[in-house]
Amino acid sequence: MKTQMPRLKSDRIILRPIQVEDAKDMFKYASNPEVLKYLWWEPHTSVEQSQQSIRDNFLTRLDKGIPEAYAIVFKENQQMIGTIDVHTVHFGDVGVIGYVLHQDYWGKGIVSEALQMLVSVCFNYCGFYRLEINHCADNVGSAKVIEKAGFKTEGRFRQRKIERDGHRADYLYYGLLVSDEIVKNFYTKEQYEKYLRSKV
Repeated sequence: MKTQMPRLKSDRIILRPIQVEDAKDMFKYASNPEVLKYLWWEPHTSVEQSQQSIRDNFLTRLDKGIPEAYAIVFKENQQMIGTIDVHTVHFGDVGVIGYVLHQDYWGKGIVSEALQMLVSVCFNYCGFYRLEINHCADNVGSAKVIEKAGFKTEGRFRQRKIERDGHRADYLYYGLLVSDEIVKNFYTKEQYEKYLRSKV
């Protein structure tokens, strides 16, 4: 399993390993309760907390045998606007994906684009056999992103977690195999190499 992640580029975004210097940009969205509505961590209250989060939650990945987390950088202004990564690895070749994005960039297809790039590098470079994602069933937007990327719904965990508003929500679980037919079209070696060649 390869865990040191290459820098990837598309026409609009750059995916590169996150760094402590991203803390100021991270705080802009990590302090927004609306962004964190369906996530499992509390809003950040200072840039220093964002720095500590990067050190503790992201920069420890290589030591744990987990691929480096990606910062999502918007090319037009070079701002780090979110993260996308494999945050957990099971059985050596099964990765669990998570992502978050600054609210100003919602509805522009950026997470869909970043997810396709991440899946491509996971299958064609890292050596994953299976990728998984789960989300709160109330988060309709996330469902659209995941299904567009070709992930298959594999289960519904009923009333799994109490959300911030106090209700207990269901969670949906998805999987994608390197052998799935859609992978041959969406996540080819050629597509991965295109992301590596794209102009900054």
